[in-house]
Parts: sequence; structure tokens; C-alpha cells
Amino acid sequence: MRDSLYLYFDGLEHPLHLTGCEDLTDYFPMLFPERDYREGGPDDVPIISIQLDDGEYHLSTSWLDKTASYTDKVDVLCDLIAKLAVARSFTDLETLYLHAAAVVINGRAVVFPSQYRAGKSFLTACLVTEGHRYVGDDVFPLALDSCKGHSAGFAPRLRIPLPDTTDEKSKCFIESHTALAGKRYAYLDLGQELSVARNDSLDIGAFVLLERQEGIVAQLEELPVATVFRQLIKQNFAREIDGARILSTLTQAVSNAQCIKLRYDRADEAVRLLTKHFASWPSQTDFLQPEPDVAESVAHAPEIISDGCFIRNKLVQKIRIEAENFLASPNGKAIYHLNQIGSGIWELLAEPTSKEDIISILEAAFPGTEKSNIEKDVTKILKRFQLKGLINH
Repeated sequence: MRDSLYLYFDGLEHPLHLTGCEDLTDYFPMLFPERDYREGGPDDVPIISIQLDDGEYHLSTSWLDKTASYTDKVDVLCDLIAKLAVARSFTDLETLYLHAAAVVINGRAVVFPSQYRAGKSFLTACLVTEGHRYVGDDVFPLALDSCKGHSAGFAPRLRIPLPDTTDEKSKCFIESHTALAGKRYAYLDLGQELSVARNDSLDIGAFVLLERQEGIVAQLEELPVATVFRQLIKQNFAREIDGARILSTLTQAVSNAQCIKLRYDRADEAVRLLTKHFASWPSQTDFLQPEPDVAESVAHAPEIISDGCFIRNKLVQKIRIEAENFLASPNGKAIYHLNQIGSGIWELLAEPTSKEDIISILEAAFPGTEKSNIEKDVTKILKRFQLKGLINH
């Protein structure tokens, strides 16, 4: 085994650097079979580095100060895959990367946005057991231009041991396809017949939020589009993509898909319910369009702001989903969700308005609310708007 190895991945300018652990590459063809990479010369700033020292793997990246250490080979490979996805999101500016799992059911992608310990990876494996093709279990790339999804090209990972409620068919399938197992995680080798090819484009049929409840019978309920929209914003890990473009893409995605919550305990029950529910798809609805903001229509008019007045920053873009408002910051690097009072204040700031006038208007709108509470909320929101550059004063 060589002391040092530099691997250059397609789409990444700088390489993965392995020191004393070249044998990790033995698992690469199974972990990301469609990833193109080649051996190359040294690089002073590798994007990811892994060093084996006295039986411990140390993983570091060019964008984080912290080094993670592992004794389990599978754990360091898990972290490597996660870091490769993040690294790709830095350079692929035409794709929005979401923390989500996905499978193809009846020709369309069903996407499970990440929620802590909701069982998305295990449910995905059980869906594949029943013949639905695997897309991904943690990363779902979404093309900005077409709003279509595709596979990130990573093998499915499961937390072990499997739940006690695992049905026999799923258990046998998972055991027969397990290619690599550590103390906490196992990777499955599904082969081409059970997986979507990395470059295949997928129409999104549904976003499904998962909720595990012990003892509950599997059940589906329709969700407000805004609920799913908020979850997707939280689960995207784009850093370089303009916030307004993220809002526009996610608006298009959720407006053309079913938005559902699945409450369940047993995965086999959930699989049967999802398979039945998505046995046919409704015709696609028209895309929701971002509401034009008043500030956009007067973007070229001179701003005259009286002393003590506030007005929207004309560079801020707003999108309205159902009854909820979302703002993209002027530099496009952040997205903000407005609550009811924040939305009301934002509407008032279409014209130069003083803090006192805002308080007075809200007092009339909410006669049962103490004036001191309104003053406190208005002060807090205006301060936040100012700090984020959303308004001018």
C-alpha cells in the first residue's frame, strides 16, 4: 500500500487525498459505481483528506476547521460520501442538493425530505424490496432549469441492527444485498437493475414527510404546500446558488407534486399504502408563480425616505406559497420565512412607513393584543429586517 494517493473526481477541482489508507478505494466501485475519478499528482489544497494513524481514520475538509476521527472503516466511508455530496454542491451551480431519500413509484420520483430518525433510509430499502427503483437515501439532486430530479449515484446505507418489526421478505432482501457492514451502518449493492442511472431525469410526483409513531397503523394525510416548502428549504445545502433562484425552483417543484404526510410504525405497512396510493398519478397542475412584489414594480423609481421611516429593500424578492411568505436576501445567500406579523409588516413597508405608524395599524388590526406586546414584536422584527439588509431606513 502506498503512503499517499490523490484521486480527482469529475466535477471537483481539487482531489481526495488518502494517506495510509489506499485500501478504502476497494469499496469505491460499490459505494458510488457511476462516479468518475482518476489518480493524479499531488495538490496542496485537497478538498477532502483521510489519514490513517494508529488504527484511527482522521477526515478533514478544505471548508471545515474540524477534523473527524473514526475507528470503524464504514463510519469514515459514510462521512466521505456525505462530504463528497457537499463538495459537489459547491461547484455544481445548476443543481439544488437536498437532504432527502427517493424512489421511483409508477414512473415518478417520490421524495422523502430528511427528518431526524424518521426511517427514510430503511423505508427506501423496503420499497426497493417490492420492486420500486432506488434513487437515493440521503441526497436528492434537483436540476434548477428543468426542476427534475436525478440520482446522486451513491449506494444505499442502513442503520443496523434492523428494526424488530422488519418483515421477513425485506429482511432477506437486505441481508442478501448487504455488501459492507460496520458496527452502526451497512451498505447495499443493488446493481443496475434496481437503481436509477445517475444521469436519468425524473419527474417528481410527490413529497412525503415521514412521522414514526409506535403502534400506529400506516396512514396518509394531505399537507399544505407551504409545510413541505419550509421543510425543503431547511433541507437544501446549497451555498453558492442565489436565494431567489432556490425559492423559484422549490416553488415549481412543490406546486407540481402531491404533498403528503405518512404516519407509520411498520415499514411493510407503509410500503403497501404508498404503492396503492401512487398506483396512478393525477394530471399535473399549473405551476405556482412568485407573487410580484410592490418593490419590484418601483425598482427604478427614486426612493425618498422621510426621517424615521422604513421601506423594503428593492433587491429583496418575495415568493408567496398559499398564505405564507418567503424572502430571498439582497445578496441571494439567505432565505427567510415570515410569520403572520412579519408578513403584515412587510406589506406595510411597500411605502415609507414609520415604526409608530406600523404599531398603530397593528393595534387596530389586533384589538385584543396589548400595545406593549405589539411594540415589542415590531421592534424585534424591524431590527431583524435591518440586520439582514431586507429594509432601508
